[in-house]
Amino acid sequence: MAALRAQHAGHVFWGLGGDMMEAEGLEALYHVKDLSVTGFIEVLKHLKFFREVMTRVIRECEIRKPDAAILLDYPGFNLRLGMKLKALGIPVYYYISPQVWAWKKGRIKTMRRFIKHIFVIFPFEADFYKDQGIPVTFAGHPVVERNFQLPERSQFFKQYDLDDQKPLVALLPGSRRNEMEKHTQVLLEAITLLSQQRPDLQFVMAGLSSLAESYYAPFAQRENIKIIYDNPYPLMAHADVAIVASGTATLETAYLGTPLVVIYKMAPLSYLIGKLLVDIEHIAMPNLIFGERAIPELIQSEASGKTIATEVLRLLTDPVARSDMLTRLDTLKVSLGQPGCAKMIAAEILKDFE
Repeated sequence: MAALRAQHAGHVFWGLGGDMMEAEGLEALYHVKDLSVTGFIEVLKHLKFFREVMTRVIRECEIRKPDAAILLDYPGFNLRLGMKLKALGIPVYYYISPQVWAWKKGRIKTMRRFIKHIFVIFPFEADFYKDQGIPVTFAGHPVVERNFQLPERSQFFKQYDLDDQKPLVALLPGSRRNEMEKHTQVLLEAITLLSQQRPDLQFVMAGLSSLAESYYAPFAQRENIKIIYDNPYPLMAHADVAIVASGTATLETAYLGTPLVVIYKMAPLSYLIGKLLVDIEHIAMPNLIFGERAIPELIQSEASGKTIATEVLRLLTDPVARSDMLTRLDTLKVSLGQPGCAKMIAAEILKDFE
């Protein structure tokens, strides 16, 4: 949005988004926090609401007649929306590809019908879409664009009254309500086990003010856990080890060079359905890029308090394991592209209107 507006200040944006997009000038029809639902069963529970959102978006498109639409990820909703936009004659661009290379490869036929150009964030995706006949550009991952504005480690520890002589374990349980619900118990169990074996450990959770305080209450009651709201990147960067729910935060943590353990739990039926449909060996984004399990992934029943604690202790106490992971994380940055992806995308879109 910023890159498009830098080229032409008169651009107007409206649609679906969050606080940062609103700050950039988006007129939000719905806030992204109301759309953040994961898992098959969980989505079914909210189906009526998603239909309402779809109807509203299409109605606004018919009235406002936008010059272009930019869809971001969110395939269950956006692939249906894309076809409707195409029928209205609206050029459709896609940024951050749905992971059709991992599951539901049949969706590629639908994407080919409505996508004018797709911008991907992983190098291997460019070859995939090129082979499928969809105009594609590897733009690089947006993480390389981010100005993390990180304080020095000593400053960070002092700011939050942490002991810089003691190891710090970061807790990033997810940004969605259902993720918090599924991860709370195993994280508490892991913290208990870790504290018994290493009383010197201190724990800090990355909290979100957009989630109700009740989600964080079980952690706030523990004396050795602090919660830092809406400021995850210094924590990601300065922790000795991080426990991270699968998602973008895993890539951000890896990019900042912190050893991590990836966890994820969902409703059992959603997991069984997903296991039947997904055709990939790994779910953590860094491992997808590496093409191997370089980072521990503890999924569903594997994500127990005991297994999480074991992996965290290994990365804290085994110099070889820690050094190997740090070396791999250094190589990750190179594969994510160079700064400038936003300008590249803006230029490609505007080129079509010259």
